[in-house]
Amino acid sequence: MPTWIVVVLVIAVIIAIGVIFALVRYYRSKPPPIPAGWYPDLHDPSIERRHDGSGWTEETRPNEDERER
Repeated sequence: MPTWIVVVLVIAVIIAIGVIFALVRYYRSKPPPIPAGWYPDLHDPSIERRHDGSGWTEETRPNEDERER
């Protein structure tokens, strides 16, 4: 096998490994999604805000845990 073909194959393998490592790092760095539900509001702990699984909504309700304190 000619030397230039070996060099091209080695470079292709190195690039493929680099792409795989980059994809793995990217997917590991993403935070896990927030499940839908009610969560204490970050700015006002006396209320809870609803997360619909894709983003925070305008819906709020009293935070029952804060009321008991």
